[in-house]
Amino acid sequence: MLFSRRIGAVLLFVCLGAATPSHGDPRIGPTPPLSDPVEVSLLPSGISALPVTLNASKALLFKEDDGTDSLHFLGNFVLSIGEHADQRISSREAVVWVTHAGSGDRAYRKIHILLWRDARIQEIGGTVTTGPVLFATLNTTGEIRIEVDDVAYRPFVESQAYQRGREIRQALARDGEPSVTRGETVMLGVFDPGLRADGSEGIKKRPTVQMRSGGMLKTSEIEPGRRVLTITGGVHITRGTAGASEYLEIRADSIVAFLPRTDAYGTPRSVPATVSGLAPRRTSPADDTPAPAAGPRAMMAGLENIDIESAYLEGDVLLSLGANRVRASRLYYDFFHDRALILDAVVHTTLADRNIPLYLRASEIRQLSPREYTATDAILTTSEFYTPHYHVGARRIELANLTPTDPSGRLEGLITGRFRIDGATLNIGGRPIMLLPHIRGTIDTSETALQALQVGFSNRFGAELETEWSLFNVLGLETPDGFKGDLSFDYFSKRGPAIGADVKYERDTYFGLLRSYVLSDDGTDFLGRRRERPPSRDVRGRFLFRHRHYLSDDWELTLEASYISDHSFLEEFFESEFDKGKEQETLLYLKKQRDNTALTVLVKPRVLDFVTQTEHLPDISYYVIGKAVGDRATWYSENRAGVVRFRPAEEGVFDIPRDGVRDGSGSSARVDTRQELTWQADLGPIRVVPFVSGRASAWDDTRTTGGFGRTFGTIGVRASMYLSHVYPSVKSTLWDLDGVRHVVKFDLVAWVSGSNRDPEELFPFDDTVEGIDETDGVSFGIRQRWQTKRGASDNRRTVDFLTLDTEIGLFNGAERLERTHGFTSFSRPENSITQDYINNSLIYRINDRTALLSELNFDLNDGEVDILNVALAVERSPRLNYLFSYRLIEETESNLISFDMNYRLSEKHTLAIRERFDLDRGRTLDFTVAFIRKLPRWYGAISFALDEAEDDFGVSFSLWPEGLPQAKLGSRRFTGIPGIPGVPRDRYR
Repeated sequence: MLFSRRIGAVLLFVCLGAATPSHGDPRIGPTPPLSDPVEVSLLPSGISALPVTLNASKALLFKEDDGTDSLHFLGNFVLSIGEHADQRISSREAVVWVTHAGSGDRAYRKIHILLWRDARIQEIGGTVTTGPVLFATLNTTGEIRIEVDDVAYRPFVESQAYQRGREIRQALARDGEPSVTRGETVMLGVFDPGLRADGSEGIKKRPTVQMRSGGMLKTSEIEPGRRVLTITGGVHITRGTAGASEYLEIRADSIVAFLPRTDAYGTPRSVPATVSGLAPRRTSPADDTPAPAAGPRAMMAGLENIDIESAYLEGDVLLSLGANRVRASRLYYDFFHDRALILDAVVHTTLADRNIPLYLRASEIRQLSPREYTATDAILTTSEFYTPHYHVGARRIELANLTPTDPSGRLEGLITGRFRIDGATLNIGGRPIMLLPHIRGTIDTSETALQALQVGFSNRFGAELETEWSLFNVLGLETPDGFKGDLSFDYFSKRGPAIGADVKYERDTYFGLLRSYVLSDDGTDFLGRRRERPPSRDVRGRFLFRHRHYLSDDWELTLEASYISDHSFLEEFFESEFDKGKEQETLLYLKKQRDNTALTVLVKPRVLDFVTQTEHLPDISYYVIGKAVGDRATWYSENRAGVVRFRPAEEGVFDIPRDGVRDGSGSSARVDTRQELTWQADLGPIRVVPFVSGRASAWDDTRTTGGFGRTFGTIGVRASMYLSHVYPSVKSTLWDLDGVRHVVKFDLVAWVSGSNRDPEELFPFDDTVEGIDETDGVSFGIRQRWQTKRGASDNRRTVDFLTLDTEIGLFNGAERLERTHGFTSFSRPENSITQDYINNSLIYRINDRTALLSELNFDLNDGEVDILNVALAVERSPRLNYLFSYRLIEETESNLISFDMNYRLSEKHTLAIRERFDLDRGRTLDFTVAFIRKLPRWYGAISFALDEAEDDFGVSFSLWPEGLPQAKLGSRRFTGIPGIPGVPRDRYR
């Protein structure tokens, strides 16, 4: 049997039983005289005649041993009751059991539903129950329909969902199902599967309440069998276990509590004698005389385990449910559904991920479930003031807590939530400054939709206005799970208007990002002295897309697409990404990796004609990484075949050509294989690993004589040894030492290589293939660690308080490269940079808050220091951080001294200073002073920046909400000042 997707194909379950025959006219039912006895038994309350529809991607059908029909639904399960779906329940996965039952001679079917992951139950009237796992029961005489994409007739009893549901059904059979009347609601029971006290899983039923009061109490009967408690003088109601996420607590001046209906003799079910004894009992069911109301009397003791269906409270009402708190003047609470009508209310919850409060104030708030609220004529704000500095006003607000809970249902605060605002206004100081018809999004991106605001002025850009918004909130869309989007609206008086969108996403099987920015530009790029140029076009911008998808059968797909309008755009507007970001590429990369083998396919055309790149059209590779050969040998294999083309940049006078090659190549077929075999041997404490590698390559196009082949061979040895010694008597309070352990590692790699071709004869397609050159070399390293114990007694730990690494590299037979320094590749010696060198690095952690760092690279060929870095980093949290550093890079003639300081003047004020000074040229490369002011739930900063290298001066004012990772300090071109005391880390850039 074929099942088409969502076309209404219906399975009628013959095994579930035929419909009950009607009596009389089927349109109006039985019509006997009123004085005659009714021959057909009436259905008890809670049994519906509405049809039930089960919808999912796939269904597994089977029978239990006792004849129960079992249905296991996979993929977006939805159960709807009634033709208009007045009631709906949903989850990612579900297990349904259908059994036959009867009342008199009327047959119906009992349905048990286990909702697994993202469970949601929506009942008549809008009440919503959510949780990671829920169990529901319902009874119906209506038709049961199934609509699925695929079906299989087999059990799936080993699944966790089925096992959990079976345990719950067994517990219900043992303890009995609740008998609940819900008016028009046909859902008989909704259970949240929790944990027993002994840690085993069980059914967590809604507990009864505890009531305390020192005031006056009386009972009265509002109708036969229905009584109320009235308490004045203060009341305190609790339900559940204190400290648990579902713990309910209500305080108020007075209460009218509606009790469950009484039994035939007038005693309320589950009501203690201390309550029921306040009113006389009826002597028999036949006595219809109304019981007199009990007069008020002092409530000397609390009422334990009392059943209350609902209550009306007024006078300084305070309701707490988990991390949520509500203050109101009047409150009606339905204890069975956990829903409420709240008047003159303030809902207070905590945004746990941002560690700030959230307030919802309104004249009327409806709690639809413990995690969903609606409000009319309301304001939403993170300010605790009654008259907030800023707020979002709305005609209507819907707020839902979407924070996932653990299996026990624990939920601490509002980490993520969904909201929808109709008729929204952004208000500052009580005045509306912006109108948005609809805002829809998630709380963790910001309740205001505004992420950051920056205004300023600079020589290069003129007057600047940069704003950053939550993309999905502004578009009125619900943020998909795992997605985060920012929308930028900018204006620069010397350049023009700009708009951009950034999206990042991460799901179980894929992740990626999208960046875009478009600018109408009529200014001039200034990239440094003697690099002033007008843009090549009026409309400039960039687009970048990166995506990785984990496919089945160990396959992995990576996609990248990059477009930049011109050569200097990225450097001018996104300088940090230009300097440190990944190369801008367009490619398709497919990889299948299993254990130590991998197969890859790379397709990489060049889209940007001002970037030097090698095209792969395509390139197919196969790798074997570390395959054992016998007991001691290991084999490594790398093989590739494909078509490559070298394409140098078509413009850019200041570009450094790759290996001096400016001419491009045609499409060249290339095959290449590299094989390496290592052998492990131990000479006492020394681990010795001789190795031999060979490489064979061929091209049908080269720089000199057309196509030819090349062989390349390397033979060498790697060795390492560890030594250590402990000095337990070394102790010093001054130097924070408690015993010392000294660990030394010696490592050595030496090799000789040879080739029949010079790399100058080849196009520089890939540095690790065509760029290798025959050379001989040796590298020897001594890497030392001094360890001690530091920290308080409850946080005692071992730390490396001193690290000192020294390495020397010597080479023979290779051409020196002037604009770099030496480097040895321990695993692939032929990839080394063949400059003779001595390298030394030091890290001395004087204490947990102070460190001295240095790095030195000495070129043995010319006898000069190529690199020297020295820095002292001090962190005196929470008030002061500072860094002194000196940096010398001989090849680029950089001789810089730097100073960074962040000082928190008070709880609200922070000062940040940064200075970069060029000692050789006598000029400031970067001088920035920023003053940060903590506002109510916001941060504000004013900054001054000077760059004499680019002849630029700027001043800016920035504003961003507290706790948002998107927030920034100054222009988005500015990389920020790290480690500002008082400002959470990773909350600015």
